[in-house]
Amino acid sequence: MESTKYQVLALALIFVVSAFTGCVDEEDDKTTVKIGFLNPLTGPLEPDAPGFTWGAKEAISDLNAAYPDYNFELVEVDSGCDGTPAGAGAQTLVDSGVVAAAGAACSGASMGANAVLSAAGIPMISYASTNPGLSDAEAYPLFYRIVPSDALQGPAGADMMTDAGVGNESLAILHMTNDYGSGLADSVKAAWEEDGKLCDAGMQGYKDDTTDFDALAASISADETCTAVYLSSYITDAALIVEALKEDGWDGKIFAGDGPAGVGLYEKTTDNTVVNGMTVSAPRAGATYGDFNARYDANAEEVGSIKTYVLTTYDAVMIIGEAATMSGAINDNIKTVGTGFKGASGDISFKDNGDVDGAGYDICTYSGDTEDANKGYSCSKYWTVADGVKSA
Repeated sequence: MESTKYQVLALALIFVVSAFTGCVDEEDDKTTVKIGFLNPLTGPLEPDAPGFTWGAKEAISDLNAAYPDYNFELVEVDSGCDGTPAGAGAQTLVDSGVVAAAGAACSGASMGANAVLSAAGIPMISYASTNPGLSDAEAYPLFYRIVPSDALQGPAGADMMTDAGVGNESLAILHMTNDYGSGLADSVKAAWEEDGKLCDAGMQGYKDDTTDFDALAASISADETCTAVYLSSYITDAALIVEALKEDGWDGKIFAGDGPAGVGLYEKTTDNTVVNGMTVSAPRAGATYGDFNARYDANAEEVGSIKTYVLTTYDAVMIIGEAATMSGAINDNIKTVGTGFKGASGDISFKDNGDVDGAGYDICTYSGDTEDANKGYSCSKYWTVADGVKSA
């Protein structure tokens, strides 16, 4: 009897231990995939960073739901919107064992990070870097981006201003001297000078951490030939420039690229009405897929940031995640997944150099609504390579 009791007890214990061990093994059997994320947590694009984080984390959640045999983890580092901190962040990603990295946002940061990541054989997919130089696959290997090069935004900007009635010899270009600001400014200038000339004030640069624009504004106001300015800027400096121009009594037309685009600009102005009539261009989403677009809209007030770049952040992480579930080299898999990819930001197909054609640019104007910022930003036109400026 005693022997039988002990046998029953022993079998029961074996059953319990086996059941517990099975749970542990099931979790251990999951393949952990670490995805790097270069985000401008500091620097001139810091206001947009929380929105990018939100988009990346939503993608991680969706990947874990879609692939139950995998455990996807996001490893986020600060790119600082600059090559030096981005390079240090990239080394952290290498040491953390990421399969690939989403980012960076700023062009200079992508350049700095690429040198570190590519040396380690780690691909990266930028969700917002647009400098034309990044199209050079030899200089920036294993680099992909979901947004088009500013080689396209230059002609879009020139056509946007011509459509708005800006005349020959009446435009000044004000730009940051970093990789993004200079690259876009050069592209706009080249496109504009095909049919016109700049005003006497010409093209003027400033450091991206500049906070006093009184002298710059005074130079525009003093030049009677300048009736329009184009800002190749980020969000904080754009707000300061617009305010300086208005305080100086200048009443010309103001245009900008994608850097300050979106309702977040209102958060940086002391008076929403100062941006009345300001017009910007931003990468246009074509046909969108899945429900992430709707999720963003439902959380837009809390998430903030430029919607297009939240969508592209999500897509960058999703492409990396899907590529990581395939056998073979991760870079080859990214090319495969990134060909005909149906993303939240539209159809994506990487070219041999990692670029995409994009779907053109939205042309959006601020009305300075003081009650509801979302109603004070309207994208009523768009631009494509084939058709130029069209009504939406």
